[in-house]
Amino acid sequence: LIDICNSTKGVCIAGLPGRDGLPGHNGTDGIPGLNGVPGADGKRGKRGTAGVEVCVCCYQSLQAPTGCQRDGFGVKEMSGLLSSPLGPQGPPGPPGTPGPMGPPGPAGPQGPPRTKSQRPHQHASQTMATDCVGFLSSECLIKSLINPRNVIKMTKTFGTWMKDTARPNDERIWVAEHFSGRVVMEYKTGGSFQNHSSEVIDLKKFYQGCGHMVHNGSLYFHIAGTSNIGRFDLLTKKPTGHLSINNAMHHSLSYLLANSKTYFKVAVDENGMWLIFASSVDESIMVAQLDQKTFSVTSYINTTYPRTKAGNAFITCGVLYVTDTKDTRVSFAFDLLKGKPVNVTFDLRSPGGVLAMLSYSPKERLLYAWDHSHVRLYVVHFLSDD
Repeated sequence: LIDICNSTKGVCIAGLPGRDGLPGHNGTDGIPGLNGVPGADGKRGKRGTAGVEVCVCCYQSLQAPTGCQRDGFGVKEMSGLLSSPLGPQGPPGPPGTPGPMGPPGPAGPQGPPRTKSQRPHQHASQTMATDCVGFLSSECLIKSLINPRNVIKMTKTFGTWMKDTARPNDERIWVAEHFSGRVVMEYKTGGSFQNHSSEVIDLKKFYQGCGHMVHNGSLYFHIAGTSNIGRFDLLTKKPTGHLSINNAMHHSLSYLLANSKTYFKVAVDENGMWLIFASSVDESIMVAQLDQKTFSVTSYINTTYPRTKAGNAFITCGVLYVTDTKDTRVSFAFDLLKGKPVNVTFDLRSPGGVLAMLSYSPKERLLYAWDHSHVRLYVVHFLSDD
C-alpha cells in the first residue's frame, strides 16, 4: 500500500509490507585458498604388457640386434657396446653417377721443333692433322689464304658446294643452290661437276641458308623455320635425326650471317664438328661443339662478338675466323679451346659481289668458297708453313 499522509495534522499512516524483491547478481570469485595436504599413496597397479623390443642403439630395428639384451620390461643398450670390435666389412656398393667435368689441366711441356717434312700442308691429303687437336699453338694460326682457284661458274648467286670432310678419297660433290630449297645435286666426280651431270636428292625438308656440311656420309643442314639442325644419310637417302638448339635466332631475318641469309653454320675442323649460330639473348655469335656419334651438344662457347659485324665465318684448328660485313678480310678470330680472342687478321678478297659460303676441309687444308657465283678454292697458309 502507498503511504497516505495527513498533511493537515502532520500524521502519516504506514501501509502493509510489500513482496520480496528478486535476487541480486552473483558477486565475483574470491581468492583461491591454499593447497591441501597430499593424500596417501595408492595401491600399485597391475603390470602392463611388454613393449616393442627396440634397441636403444639401433632404434630402427624391430628385433633386438647383437649388442642389446632384454631386462624384463623391454630392451636396453648393453654396456660397453661402443667399445665392441667392428664386424666384417660389407661388399662395396654400386658405382655412383659420373661427376662433372673438371677444369682444363695445365699446358704440357713444349715439344721438339718441327722439321720441314712434318709441316701440315705436306700431309694434308693423307690424315687429319693431330698437332691441333685439343690445344692451340701459334703454328695452327692462319697467316693468309693463297693460290685461289676458280672451279666453275654457277648460275645462282647463293649456294653451297661440299665434299665429305671425313673422306678425302670420295670424289663426289654435293651442291645446294640458292639459300632456300629442299633438293641437293650429287655429282659423282669433278668431271661430272664440270659437265653438269648430277643426281637430284630430295631432303624431305626445306633447308635455309648456306651453312650446310657433308661429313662422314651425312648432310647436316638448317631445317627452315625451326631451330633444328637436320641430318640426312646420303647413302640411304633418308633423314636420320635432328638436333634442336635453344635460344638461337632462326627466323624474322635475324641472321647469323646476313650476306648469305644464314642462321646456322655447320663446320668441321681437326677437333671435330661445330655449329655456329647467333644467340637470341644478346645477339652475339655462339659456337656449340657437337658429338657426331650421339648428334648432341657437348659444350657452348659465347664469343661475345656481335653478329651484326659478321659477313661470313669458318673454323680451322679450333679457331673461329669471322670476316667483316663486306667480306674483304678476316677481322676477328676467337680461340674456341681457350675461350678468348686471338689477334689475327688477314685479307680475303677484293670488295664486290656476294660471298655466300666459306667452309674449311681439314683433310685437304683447303677453304671452299661460293664467291660472286663462282665456286672457288683457297689454300690455307699457316704460320708453320714459313
